[in-house]
Amino acid sequence: MKKLFVLLILLLSFGRSQAADIEARTGILGGDGWGLQTGADINFPQSRLFSIQTGLLLHTAGNSFSYGDDWNIDFFVPVYASFHIPLSDKVNLRLNAGAYTGSGEYWNLGATAAAGIEVKRFYVGVSVRLARIPSITLLRASFGFI
Repeated sequence: MKKLFVLLILLLSFGRSQAADIEARTGILGGDGWGLQTGADINFPQSRLFSIQTGLLLHTAGNSFSYGDDWNIDFFVPVYASFHIPLSDKVNLRLNAGAYTGSGEYWNLGATAAAGIEVKRFYVGVSVRLARIPSITLLRASFGFI
């Protein structure tokens, strides 16, 4: 009965939203470490101008690369409030703010913000992650396809 009640609440809360978009991502990270990233974001539109966005990004940040080193692969899971500001019929400014968690040398938890341009079904942007646990900063540049 509890499972049915939870399912009903979830259906009602997302019942008015549009279909979810999956956005493949790739890019580079820099900050306290550097690395490459790949993954996907899932966008749950709530209106034409606002959506909830989450995803899973695998990355190699924190590695100091030299010949013969092993690369550790860690992950980020961001949750954003995402605003889509129309600049023209085919171009949007996307502004995201939220929280994230992830793995690394230590378990990460902190705030994240992103800004980018959507052109038709392509996205180019930058984001910053400010980890509260531990204290690190990562800057991410990424390219996505919706």
